[in-house]
Amino acid sequence: MFDYPREGEGYVLLGRMEGGVPGYLSYSAREGEVICLFESVLEAEQFYIRWRAGIPGEGWGAVRLEIGELMKVLLNFDLVSVNPRPDPGVTEYLYTAEDFVRGLRQSG
Repeated sequence: MFDYPREGEGYVLLGRMEGGVPGYLSYSAREGEVICLFESVLEAEQFYIRWRAGIPGEGWGAVRLEIGELMKVLLNFDLVSVNPRPDPGVTEYLYTAEDFVRGLRQSG
């Protein structure tokens, strides 16, 4: 089971403004749209540095959302990848967004 952050902590996303709407790093998989979450700003920045050539657009930065706001964002996605692996071919465990949000609620 995944360890959820304690009260006052949260996850980090790579985000940018798309017009007047915030956008977050995600990708499409056969099972649906996957949002990428990171446990720290450092992990998010390292991921971005490694993959910036393959990430479209500019203006990306690490964004830490409060748990309540994060839950709202997650409901717009199908799956969650925590600390996505930057190496091609490495297996990732994907959580359903609904299960992840349920776990966040129970941990708070």
